[in-house]
Amino acid sequence: MIRRWCTLLLLIAKASCYGGAPHRRDDGSSSRTGRRSALSRLIVETVSMPIVTSALLHPSHCFASDDVIVATEPPLPSLLESRYQQHDDYPPPTYGMECPDIYYPPSFLGTWRAISKTIDVQAPCGYDLFTGGKEAFDATYATEVEGGKVLEYSARFISSTLAGGSEEIAIVADREYNAREIAKAAMGTFSVVDTPIATPNRYTCLLAPPGNDTGDLISVDILAIGRRAEPKSPLRQNKFVCAEYVRQIVSRAKQRRGGDNPNSLSLTVAAPLSVKEIETISIYSADNDEKDRITCQQRTATYLVPSQTDPIAFKKWQLSGGRPVDVRRYDVIYTRI
Repeated sequence: MIRRWCTLLLLIAKASCYGGAPHRRDDGSSSRTGRRSALSRLIVETVSMPIVTSALLHPSHCFASDDVIVATEPPLPSLLESRYQQHDDYPPPTYGMECPDIYYPPSFLGTWRAISKTIDVQAPCGYDLFTGGKEAFDATYATEVEGGKVLEYSARFISSTLAGGSEEIAIVADREYNAREIAKAAMGTFSVVDTPIATPNRYTCLLAPPGNDTGDLISVDILAIGRRAEPKSPLRQNKFVCAEYVRQIVSRAKQRRGGDNPNSLSLTVAAPLSVKEIETISIYSADNDEKDRITCQQRTATYLVPSQTDPIAFKKWQLSGGRPVDVRRYDVIYTRI
């Protein structure tokens, strides 16, 4: 169950963002470097982070275009492509909130059938800092990488006016729809109970743990703290590269009946169970002759956050040495519905 919830939360973080060397299992050689900075990991507490106001950011340089551009020389990796290609050193991102939202090429507009396959899972800091330990890592690798298990869901991109009072129209991801569809595909139709907030800079949802008879829910709060989009250039035709860096806060929530109305429900959110920061890099590619199919390479990297109240959690963050504790790569194919 720990592995399934960890995977679901990671997928929801990817959906709220709209997420080389051969495939490596972190056993022998790849875990040796992780042991230099690792020991254990689980619950960390949040450090308050202000929400960035979209109106303060100008979107003009964030636009993606469907224009056909002819390359005149071999392409060089962009900043995000270089980060994606890293396999041994994963420093935290240095970019900030460069865009009010991710603005996709016009051809993304509409609803798509997405098929996502995990092609690699790594534990750069060793098994002890990987959620669920070695058992969870082995099960994830065996099922998703070696077993070839895929996740199939719907994804939707919609038109929206730009932030800051502009009347221009841009194509953005329908974050609420995408996260709900991924949760339904991964954990069942009624996994998402409510989505109180679904904005570019904050996404909040309530999840129902399967098989839970207590009525307790899981509250997931995702705050955007970094965002970058790299539009097409003469060296990068038919490719769109973007990334988001978010803080994910997971808490237990209890529903209680109270007040004068016995049918009314109140929700109490407890202290955070888990606080992480997750970077999702997405490299989208499309063929000019095939408008109904898009391929995407994605990489997620999960970082620990220092706790101000829990010395053990703080020590775990120190042991990670600024490196991610969980790195995954996905191949995603979008087919227009």
